[in-house]
Formats: sequence, C-alpha cells, structure tokens
Amino acid sequence: MNILVCCACGFSTSILVKSMRAEVKKMNRSDIKIAAIGVDQVYEHLYRADIVLIAPQIAHEYSHLKEKAESFHKPVYIIDPDDYGNMDGVTVLRRLFHSIDETQREEIKMDKVSALIEKKLMPIAVKVGSNRVLTIIRNAMCSVMALLIIGSICILLSNFPIAAVAEFMEPANPFFNAVYGATSGMMGIYTAAAMAYFAAVEYKTDIFSSIVTSVSAFMLSQLTVEGAINMDGLGSMGLLTAMVIGYTTVFILDLFKRKNLVIRMPEGVPEAVSESFTSLIPAALILFIFGSVSLIFGFDINEVFATIMSPLSKAINTPWGYAIYHMLCGLVFFCGINSAVVIGVVQAFIMQNSVMNEAAFQAGESLKYAATYATDTMMWAGGTGATIGLMILMAFFAKSKSFKSLGRLSIGPGIFNINEPIIFGTPICFNPVFLLPFVLLPGVLAFATFIMMDSGIIAMASVGNVPWTLPPIVIGWVMSNGAISTTIWSFLIVVISVIVYYPFFRMADKKEYENELAGEKASLEKEGA
Repeated sequence: MNILVCCACGFSTSILVKSMRAEVKKMNRSDIKIAAIGVDQVYEHLYRADIVLIAPQIAHEYSHLKEKAESFHKPVYIIDPDDYGNMDGVTVLRRLFHSIDETQREEIKMDKVSALIEKKLMPIAVKVGSNRVLTIIRNAMCSVMALLIIGSICILLSNFPIAAVAEFMEPANPFFNAVYGATSGMMGIYTAAAMAYFAAVEYKTDIFSSIVTSVSAFMLSQLTVEGAINMDGLGSMGLLTAMVIGYTTVFILDLFKRKNLVIRMPEGVPEAVSESFTSLIPAALILFIFGSVSLIFGFDINEVFATIMSPLSKAINTPWGYAIYHMLCGLVFFCGINSAVVIGVVQAFIMQNSVMNEAAFQAGESLKYAATYATDTMMWAGGTGATIGLMILMAFFAKSKSFKSLGRLSIGPGIFNINEPIIFGTPICFNPVFLLPFVLLPGVLAFATFIMMDSGIIAMASVGNVPWTLPPIVIGWVMSNGAISTTIWSFLIVVISVIVYYPFFRMADKKEYENELAGEKASLEKEGA
C-alpha cells in the first residue's frame, strides 16, 4: 500500500510521515510505503499511490484533487485537524485502517472532517483557493522559486558583507554574476515554461507542445521592431507577460483540440508525430498573436500587461496594502486554509519586486521595493501569524502539560517557519482567543516594516528571494546583506511576537490547566470509588 501525504509544500507533512513510518515499522508492515509531497507534486506521483491523505490547511483542494484522482481510481481523504496538529501519525493510521474496507474504499470518509469543511471554512477562501488559474499560478511560481533562490545566494556571495570574506571570494564574482544572470535574469523564460507545464497538466493537453509553444511565443514577444531581444524582458520585467502567455497558450491549444480545429493524422502514425501536427494550427496562431504585438504594432507588451495589472501592483506596494495582504494571510489560515490561497494572488508582484531589488543592488543603484519575498519571510517569524512568540511561551512558560508538550513539539519546525503543529494543535483555527494576535499582528508588523524601509530607518531587501525556511533573525542579516538595522528589527519581531501573544497565551493556558486539573480530579475520584 502506497500512501501519499500532501500539504502545501510537503514540509509539515514530512513531520507527520516520520511518525507514521515509525508506527508502520512497529507493526512490521513492510508493504506500506508513505511519502510526503507538496500539492503541486500530486499529479506526478498519483499513478503509484493507493491512498492520498491531504492536510486540513489545503482542504479547499479536496474536490479538485478528488476529481483528478478519480481517473486513477485513487481515494482522497482529509486528515483530522486534531491529529494533524499533534502530528499523531499513530492515530492517523489507526483511523485509516479502522475505516478502510479494502473492497469499498471509495465510499469512506475520515471522521469529523466533512462537517468542519462544510460549516466552518470560509466559502470565499475556498472558492479562491480552488480557482484553476490561481492554482496554476501558485504551482508555477513555486516551481521556479529554487532557481531564484540560487540567484539570490549568488548576489549575496558576490557582495558578501564581511570584508575579509568578500576579498577572498572576489575572483569568483564573475561566476556568481553569470549564475545570477542565468537564473533570476531569465525568470521570464522559466515562468513561461512553468505556467505552460502546470496549465497543460490541468487541461490535460500535451505537455511538451505546450511548453515549447509558450516559450517560443514569449521569446517572440520580447523582440523589438529592429529584431533585437529585450534582455530585461527575459527577466523580472517580463514576468507578467510570461504568466499570461503560458496560460493563454494552453487555453488556446485545449480550445482548438476540443473544437476539433486540428490536423488529425491517420492511425499508425507515432503519437509524438501525431501530437505535433495536432498543435500545429493553434501554435501558429499563438505565435502570430504575440509576435505581432511587438514586431508589427511596435507595442511594449511588458508595459501593456504592467499597466493592466497596475492597480494590484500599486496596492501591494503601499503600507496599507502590504498590511492588508498579511492580515488576509492570517485570516484564511485562521479558517483552516493555507495562506497560499492569498499569496498566490500577489506572489508574482512580490517576486518581481524581489528580483528588481537584486538587479538594482548588483548595479549599485538604490533599492525601491519594501514588499519582497524576503520581507514576507521576515514577517512570518515562526510561520503565518508570526507565531514564534507563542511557541516560545508554550515551550518554556506553559503550566498545562498539553501546551508545554505542544510548544516543545512545535518550536523545532517553527524556527524554520513551519507552524501547522501549533495552528491545529492549540488549536488556533476558529479559536476566538487567538483571532486578534494571529490576524492583526502580521498586519501591524508589515505596516511598520514597510514604513521603516521606505523611510530608510532599516535596510530594504537586497537579497530578495530567500528560502522561506530561513530562521528569524538570520533572515534579517541575509536579506539586507548584513545590515545591522534590519538584523536588529528581525530580532525585535520575535520579541514583539512574544509580548503580543502573552496575554492570549495566558488566557488559553489557564483554561487548559484548569481542564487538566479537573480531569485528574475526576480520575482520582473514579479510582477511589
């Protein structure tokens, strides 16, 4: 039996899978294989899975994943939030084995979850989270993130803030700059390919034809009337264009195929050859459309899409807009839905800001953007909701046994901004005690950070795309290329998180402690009787 355990990125589920594997080993069930994956990897591994379990924070993906899994005859279940919060692999397996009838798996549902999903999760958040276009964008941007991080690391290494180290590494700077140019400097090309890939998976069109057509159309769109390539457009300046072209390419290929407006080859022709002719007419149309914008009409296609999307771009680049964005991330996670549903809407602008800051830093120019991916990571000290303070309080100051145990379980992953254990274990979801700090604190921190960066009190992110798992405090030093001001502020964010969460923690801990005492008293009375 192969079990896939899926969350947004595969990080928090890896903790649960470790517990599940330990239990399987105790049971001597060598036939059971368990793997942790991100939601964007489900389609790659679905064919070899027997069961798919999804984390409660991506419950909005349930219907979407179930529809995809039905073609493989694979059941999809949602993990109980309490079990997920406790990272209780033993109970997850017990529920699964207790419920599953090997001959009628499709009819099974996990305990308590359906009612929770139907009655409590916000309909708007679910609708946004399961939107096909936003899902494609989110998966595409996540897939190119690794290359952007490599580019950011090269920026840091070629401009290392410690003089002795910088002098030692100076001979390697041409190499670092070349790697940066081949990664972040080609962001548009990779995005066009990634958008086409995930859209092709979504629409079930030929993947290779989709990617090749998308990249070709994008390259054509970056040609000038004189026939030269707009090199800036291949990077962050062409990001929006790449996203539009990647999606539109697959949409048109799928439309022509459904309407049978394609060249059909006779039976016996190899599939690869047949597929290439199937995409011939729509691919030619796509190349003509996007090529003519720049080559015939002389428009700067990047500027066109930037103008269309400028209201959202301008909003995220204001203190209030940036604060609202972070509060919305907290709000949807408070409702049990991973904040990726909000991040996906604005991620392209955030990543574009990040790369533009890096390019400006490399060119010796002043930085313009406070709202970057690195700034987001600094705001998420301990994960969405800036929960590092709550983890510290639980681990070291809780009176209740359950909170102390949960804090010690959560603080390890929390240092790397993975906080599903504390979100579902406390729980924070739908818990009015933690609504204010979990939703408002990130907004206040984002607003204050934006103002301080904009006014020059703390340094902006010169290394804009960093791993989101960078620990608090370390992130401040890395993102600002060693600026003391930002490093101190990243430390103060941790302190502020502790202070803000303290009264709410005390309230919840007191109640939990009293419940534990009452339970112990009842047990003693029962034993005495």
